[in-house]
Amino acid sequence: MEQEKNNVELEEISEFGPIETQIETEVERAKKKRREAIFEMSLFLILGILIGITLKTEAVKKITIGFNDYQIKKYEQSYDISAMKRKLEDQITQEEAAQQAAQQIQTQTQQNQQESQK
Repeated sequence: MEQEKNNVELEEISEFGPIETQIETEVERAKKKRREAIFEMSLFLILGILIGITLKTEAVKKITIGFNDYQIKKYEQSYDISAMKRKLEDQITQEEAAQQAAQQIQTQTQQNQQESQK
C-alpha cells in the first residue's frame, strides 16, 4: 500500500512537473522577448543620436544663413541705383534730341531737294 501511495504521488509529481517547466519556459521566453525589445530600442536610440549628430555637423558646414548674420560685415553699396537711373534718363534724352535733330536735318534736306527740283 505504501508503494502504491508513493507511485501515485510520483505520478502526480510527474504530471505537474512538465507543466511547471512549461510555465517557467513561457515566463523565460517573455522575459527574453522583453530584454530583446529593450535592447533593440536602446540601439535605435543610440543610432538616432549618432545620425542627429552627423546631420548637425554637416549642416553647420553648409548652412550659414541666419545664425551669425549680425556678425557679417556690411559693405557699402557698390552700385548707386539713383545715379544709374539719372544716367540712363540723360542718355535717353540725348538720343531723343539726336533723333529729332536728325529728323529736322532730313526734313530740311528733303525740302531743299524739292525746292531745287522746282
